[in-house]
Order: sequence, then C-alpha cells, then structure tokens
Amino acid sequence: MYHDSGKLKPLMKKPAPILVLLALITVQVLFGLNYVISKVVVEAFPPLLWASARIIISTILMFMIAGFAGTRMPRGRAFFLPLVIFALLGTVINQASFLVGLHLTSSTNSAILNTLIPVVTLLIVTLRGQEAATWKRVVGFVFAFGGVLVLRKVENFSFSDQTFLGDLLTILNCVSYGFFLAYGKTFLERHDRIWTTAWMFAYGSVGLTALALPDWMHFTLPTLTPLLVGCMVFGIVGATLLTYFLNFWALAHAKASSVAIFIYLQPIVAAALAWSWFGEAVTVRTAVSSLLIFGGVLLALQKEPSEDTELSPVLKT
Repeated sequence: MYHDSGKLKPLMKKPAPILVLLALITVQVLFGLNYVISKVVVEAFPPLLWASARIIISTILMFMIAGFAGTRMPRGRAFFLPLVIFALLGTVINQASFLVGLHLTSSTNSAILNTLIPVVTLLIVTLRGQEAATWKRVVGFVFAFGGVLVLRKVENFSFSDQTFLGDLLTILNCVSYGFFLAYGKTFLERHDRIWTTAWMFAYGSVGLTALALPDWMHFTLPTLTPLLVGCMVFGIVGATLLTYFLNFWALAHAKASSVAIFIYLQPIVAAALAWSWFGEAVTVRTAVSSLLIFGGVLLALQKEPSEDTELSPVLKT
C-alpha cells in the first residue's frame, strides 16, 4: 500500500512463486484461445476498430475495478509521463503493428516472426546488464525457439514483395513488446498494478482510436449473433483485462526474460485447441516441437547457483 507521505513503498509482500507461474501459464492459455476466438470477431469488425473498441471498454471496466479495489491512485509526473512511453510500446504499437502486420502477411510468417519477442527481450536485458546470459537460459531459449520453428513449419516461411511490409510490422511488434517487458519491469514494481493497467488502457485507447478513426467513420454495426457476442466478451474480459493485468502483475515479480519465454507456450495451446476442437491429429512434428518447447522453458527457468530467480524454486526438483 501507499503511505500518507506519498513515498513509494512495496505494494505487498512477494507472492509465492507458484502463483507467478500460474499467472504466466494462464496468460498463455488465454492468448492461445484468443488466436481461435478472435478470428470470429475480425471477420465482422475491422481489426484496428475492434482493437480500439475492446480497449475502450476494457478501460472503463478497469477503472471501475480500480475504484472498487480501494487502493490509492498513483500521482505525479513520475507515474504519468513514463506511462505514455509504456502505453505506446505495450499497447498502441504492439497491437496496431501486430493486427495490421497479420493482415498484410501470411499467418505462417506472422506466427514465426512473433517468436522473436522472447529473443528480443533476452537480448535487451542482457545488454542492459539487467539479467545475466547464463548458459541454461540461452540454451533454453534456443531449444524453445527451435521447437516453435518446427511446429510452425519454418520451411514455409518466405519474404516476398507481397508480405514484406506485413513482415516488417510484425517484427516491429516484437521489438516494441520486447522493450516494454525489459524496461517496464521496474516501473511495474514501483506502482499499483491495477491502476497502472487502467491508465495504460486509457492511454492506449487514445492511440488505437486515433489509428482506427477512418474505420470508425465508415463502420456499420454487424448482426450481433450469440457466437459473435460471446467471442467479443472473451476478447474484452479474457484476452484484454485478464491477460494484461496478469502479465503486468507477473512482470513485477519475475524476470523479464522469464515472462517473455512463456510466450513459447502459445503454439502448444493453439495446437491443443486445434486437436480438441477441430479434431486435428497430433503428428510427430507436434510431439517433437512440444518436447523442445517445454524442455527449453524448463531449462531457461532453472536456478543458477549464483543467482536467486523468482520462478526457478517452483521448478526445482
């Protein structure tokens, strides 16, 4: 909590490592679901317009939650000025470049290029001296990255004139979010996560709405079927409110590289959904890639004798 003096104090005691681990896994499951469910929504709504609409609604809901939580809202330039940059990196540039990039490139290219997020994050935190590039972490990233490339059929990846702009935007998305994870950790450690999420949504809604303004001017509301409404509700509650808050909360208690490497679990979630919902067969490729990804994640999170990582006690045997 904040004291009356206004000086920043620890918001609460450090949570059990298992809770941080569960939060990160939950985020990846929700994002994995979102890959399937969001397809229904973007068939009815322009992508940028939907990104704008869902973050506006999420902003309203998040401010209501923050008000009911009873925590004191951070004040002053030390909170609001850096938040402009973090909202640009973690919300506006991230979502806009991903959605537009996905529209302009192939799904294969997008899926493969998005695996650069953990790599970019590890590179940034290592160059900053924020985290040590231990051999376990580096090998773990290589294994997990290789597993994703196997699963996503990297042999089908290709740069072409038709996809080049979309590929560049997808890479921009990766770099933007990598910088957010690396630089946002200290900020999230120092400020209330509920209010930080609410204000990041508020800033993000301004930026995304500005980008989506042409779509808003020519938009006609589609027929709201029960399926579409259900997918929209999930997009707001599951894929925005919960994912962003849990990710921000986990980032305050875990290494940036640890938060980033969990992104490699998303293809496994998507493959599991394809198997359970659409009856797609589990192939040797899927099995091998899953072993590489899980093995890489576990190895990257292992504790080195000279360090005290936040998540490794959970995984220690």
